[in-house]
Amino acid sequence: MPTRDDTGRGSAIATGRWFPAPARSTSGDHTVRLLCLPYAGGSPVMYRAWGEELAGTADVLPLCLPGRAHRWGEPLEHDLHRIADDVVEAVAPLQRDLPLALFGYSLGALLAFEVARGLTRRGCPPLLLMVAACAPPRECEGRAPKHILPDMEFIALLREMGATPQDILDNEEMLSLLLPMLRADFALADRYRYTPGPVLSMPIVALAGREDPEAAPEVMAGWARESRRPLRRLDLEGGHLFIEEDPLTVAALVRAALRTALAREER
Repeated sequence: MPTRDDTGRGSAIATGRWFPAPARSTSGDHTVRLLCLPYAGGSPVMYRAWGEELAGTADVLPLCLPGRAHRWGEPLEHDLHRIADDVVEAVAPLQRDLPLALFGYSLGALLAFEVARGLTRRGCPPLLLMVAACAPPRECEGRAPKHILPDMEFIALLREMGATPQDILDNEEMLSLLLPMLRADFALADRYRYTPGPVLSMPIVALAGREDPEAAPEVMAGWARESRRPLRRLDLEGGHLFIEEDPLTVAALVRAALRTALAREER
């Protein structure tokens, strides 16, 4: 079992703090375990309704990164690959009783991709990888970094994205507390570097917002290069945060994709 190191990363794995609550043993009506990874600035709260929406299909595990929610006092991590390695250690044992699927949104999609790679290297690839609102890993480099923007420009970007509540953006004291975490999340994406490796063996489902300026449907089509299986792309109305605009539709599409993947495995 991992032990505490100077960063506390091993301790987080050992105590299960990656999840808002300890991973549950499956009840009889769950057929897959779904790890949900948030967008930059997001938290496990964004998936709080999915437990009910996916009941009968998935045991939903929202991921909590260091430095937010119940892990607020932990140091922020600035290397996406290090986070992915830790998440692999945390979730690999959860595949013993149920197949595991991954859903990642924006920054969470990059992290989910690297977790899928890590699990594959360990010989326990996930059942399915679902990615949303994120350009393919090979195309994420070379973009203008966002985490170094001056405060006013960075806050304007947050307002434009619409994920940070307005009352927080208007509260200078609260915003000053949150800005380091938000910048750290954007830095994870800005500093991400794709490393060549074998393509994945599991299918990929890509969800795209038709009005997304960063990851439009034609951009999301590039995820086809990352798996030996044909890419399934689902295009939705909305911009970059279409999950906030129509969360029930996204949950329904995820449920259908999980059931399709499970049925294929049973054949």
